[in-house]
Amino acid sequence: MKSNKYYYFLIILVLFIYTSCKNGNKQEVNTVIDDSTIIKMYLKDIEIRELDAKYDTINLEVYDKIHRDKVLNMLANNQVKTPMDKYRAALILQHTAGKICDGQLTSVSPENFLLAFHLSSSALSQLKLQNDTLTIKKNYVPRMVALNYDRYLLFTSGYQKFGTQFVFDDKTGKMLLAPVDTTLSNDKERKEYNVESLKYLLSKFKMKQLIK
Repeated sequence: MKSNKYYYFLIILVLFIYTSCKNGNKQEVNTVIDDSTIIKMYLKDIEIRELDAKYDTINLEVYDKIHRDKVLNMLANNQVKTPMDKYRAALILQHTAGKICDGQLTSVSPENFLLAFHLSSSALSQLKLQNDTLTIKKNYVPRMVALNYDRYLLFTSGYQKFGTQFVFDDKTGKMLLAPVDTTLSNDKERKEYNVESLKYLLSKFKMKQLIK
């Protein structure tokens, strides 16, 4: 009888240890939260653009360069971890300044757009693994992926894949759909990335001629 009591005691002890370890691991996973510095920069990024759209008096690059440099430093130190950290960091890098070179619009650092593409792609993959469809839909994460890739292609090759980018036409004073290489994607894929069909886009905007 005494040996049975000892046996039961060992079972209870093992179960207690197993439960404690399991709870401990769960708590460790939950400690990974969105970075407050990235959130603050992200909100500031939105705020200054809303003010500039209203008053046209904000020098965006003054803020943007500080934010980009901070994000790059955080990436180098492995401080951008959660899906929303990556999403917000991608938006900040997306706002890399452009420049005019020989009459053509280029970027001071087009590789930032490629980095933003990889960050937003990683964010989307993580959110899908977490089955967090609400966050994906609320923040249009798939479109962010497409937008970043389009911007990278446009500033490096002069065309885009999906159709998220527009350019200003000096002659007409209107916005044109930036050149789209129609061999790179189709409307089924566009829909997956929250991008309108090419037919719809061309019904609303003229497309700038594609020059390769």
